[in-house]
Amino acid sequence: MLGTAAALGAGMLLTPMASAADKWGPGFLIPDADGHAGMSHLGAYGPPGKKIPGIDGPAYCADPTLAGPEASGGYGPVKEYSSWTSATGKPTAQADITRAAYVISKYGQTQDDEQAAAVDAATYTLLEAGSTYALPDGKRAVQRLAAAGVPAAAKTRALAYVDEAKKFAGPYKVSLKTQNSAKPGEKVKVTLDVTAASGAKVPGVKVNLTATGAGSGTAQVTTGTDGTATTSIIAGKDGDATVKAAAKDLPGTTLRAATPSNTKAQRMLLLGGTSSAEAQASVKIADLAGGIKVAKTAAYTGKPLANVEFEVKDHNGKVVAKGKTDAEGIWQVKDLAPGEYTVHETRAVEGYQLAPDQTVTVVSGKAADIAVKDTKIPAPETPKPRPVDIPVLPKTGA
Repeated sequence: MLGTAAALGAGMLLTPMASAADKWGPGFLIPDADGHAGMSHLGAYGPPGKKIPGIDGPAYCADPTLAGPEASGGYGPVKEYSSWTSATGKPTAQADITRAAYVISKYGQTQDDEQAAAVDAATYTLLEAGSTYALPDGKRAVQRLAAAGVPAAAKTRALAYVDEAKKFAGPYKVSLKTQNSAKPGEKVKVTLDVTAASGAKVPGVKVNLTATGAGSGTAQVTTGTDGTATTSIIAGKDGDATVKAAAKDLPGTTLRAATPSNTKAQRMLLLGGTSSAEAQASVKIADLAGGIKVAKTAAYTGKPLANVEFEVKDHNGKVVAKGKTDAEGIWQVKDLAPGEYTVHETRAVEGYQLAPDQTVTVVSGKAADIAVKDTKIPAPETPKPRPVDIPVLPKTGA
């Protein structure tokens, strides 16, 4: 970042090793590109150093070939930029815009000289890719970070910020997974992750979870080192539950910049940009279906009886299933909601009586077994002959 002798003031005694935090902001005073000591600033501008007219808080210079903010004549309102063109007219790649926004958003708020210097260098590297101000090999980039008084760790951190941004910069996406169904009262497992534009899963992201509808509960989870998090909600009454996941304080994906009145001065990049991502999933909550298994046998022999016809009625008397036993004397009904049912035999095997109705309770996820026995229709009794007494009539006449 370039300064001017006039702006620094005549007679000011600053050595190349002096920190700029007491005057311009966190960072270091360094020689300019022509070697003039103390004529450039590596780091952030603004409080607790010098406040920039029109800008509150710290900010970073965006155009390394232009004059510093002290020559701005004041700055206009802050605007967000999803596209960017350098002062030389070269457009910046979209991915590098979001990466620069990531670095400033995540690391720009600092009073640490070394960190501010690293953010400054990383920002130029991303917005001025391929230029002399871009690490790792840009002549001026190396020169700035190698100036007397600038710790070697500043360059290491700047390169680390660039690499991190390439992996973890947005836009972001939340992926949310739940089981498709559950029964009331059951814990529903929720697994989520937050992915960056690169596809990498982002660690350390706080995500708020809310369950509405047939589910209930709120939670806040933080993605672990693998970029994922797991929690659970409680399934409530029958119906659909909606689980929403919201990550609201992710690093920014656009640049926040102010333009100077003097177009020969640098634009300033400001802090405060954040982004968000959301996702939702649905869970069907209902008691698991049960069933009834009827085993039909002859009462006296235990022999299975085939082709015996049945129907099942619910508690309102409505017929919900019909069928007949197979060769093994078995008839099964599936997909019945939990509750009370009546098993009614409608047609018996020839020669057998209809069995009396049976009431059965179906529970969630199980089949209720009932045994039905038929007895033969009794054979009609054979009438016994009755003795006939024929009286002998007296003879009359001869």
